[in-house]
Amino acid sequence: MKIGELAKLTDVSTSRIRFYEKHGLIPPPTRLENGYREYSEATISRMRTITMSKALGFSLSEIKKFLPDDPKDLMQRSDVISHLEQKLVEIDQRVVDLGTIRKKVKVMITYLKDPNSGAC
Repeated sequence: MKIGELAKLTDVSTSRIRFYEKHGLIPPPTRLENGYREYSEATISRMRTITMSKALGFSLSEIKKFLPDDPKDLMQRSDVISHLEQKLVEIDQRVVDLGTIRKKVKVMITYLKDPNSGAC
């Protein structure tokens, strides 16, 4: 399939597809005689995996680390679970950090409303 069809099927822009190709997230497509890219059906599921992983908070470098080199190879379920558990640890830490920042912002608001409150 050509890049436009892949873009439509995966809801990813053609420029984003080229970016993923350039950075090794998807394998380079074959080239037709006219120079057009021809993507395999396997690229659809790979693109969906990338999109879902981004939605779960994974960076492109993290995604590249756990995507198999050959799109036909599937990750072991235990490997996927391991990556997701690590992401949960990171998310939990961010929640704690944001709670701390939130408290500091509230203290600052209280102080700015009434500098004599002794909030800071």
